[in-house]
This record gives sequence, C-alpha cells and structure tokens, in this order.
Amino acid sequence: MTGTSGTSGTSGTSPVATYLRALAMETTMLARACGKSDVRRLEPEDLVALTVEAAALAEVPLAEVPLAEVPLAEVPLAGTDWVPG
Repeated sequence: MTGTSGTSGTSGTSPVATYLRALAMETTMLARACGKSDVRRLEPEDLVALTVEAAALAEVPLAEVPLAEVPLAEVPLAGTDWVPG
C-alpha cells in the first residue's frame, strides 16, 4: 500500500530514488556502448544525433549512416523535408 510519505510499495524506496538509480544504470550502459569504462570518460565527441532535426536542435553532428548498408528510404528524417540552415 502506498502511503502519503512518498514511498512506494513495501520497499521504502521513493519513486525519485528509483528513477535516479535507473537513470544512472542507463547512463552507464550508454558509456559502455561508446567503449568507455566510466561515465566520467564520456566526451562531447561521443554525442551524435540520429535525425537532421535533432542534430540542428542539439547542435551536435549527425550520426554517420553507412549508405551501403541502409537503403536511403530508411534513413530517419522524422517525416519532414526540413533542412537546417
């Protein structure tokens, strides 16, 4: 039973603590996917966008997609023909 004290279930862990723990685990997985042994070793160069729009909004480079492996029709453009600039 959830009480008014901000805890969930019987574990006594607050939803915020659970969220932060999950966020930390996902960040660790991302760092390892970038070949880093520690989150603190991530660098701005490790961040890329998957769509043209995201690249323009976040001011980060667009991820390189090997066109030989992915048909051009499948390159993500989020359903728009907008080009930054």
